[in-house]
Amino acid sequence: MTPRPARVPSPRRDRQISAELAALSDRLEKTERHHRQLQNTVAELAREIGLSMGCLCDRCDESYTFIRNGTMYCPRCGHRQSL
Repeated sequence: MTPRPARVPSPRRDRQISAELAALSDRLEKTERHHRQLQNTVAELAREIGLSMGCLCDRCDESYTFIRNGTMYCPRCGHRQSL
């Protein structure tokens, strides 16, 4: 086997990759902030109507559970579990 020639990094390509990483980092930070805001809003809405937020549903893993009167339930799939 003959060794492959080493690639010479291109300054232009490096700048492009750095710019793309910076843009992705900004998008990720905005998305995480938006997620926290939505989670806080849902938790407060739940408290307003007498519910508590629980953990992620262990059955569908697509929604947080709500807790009321000793029962934890998933609003997405309807799974209920007594506490």
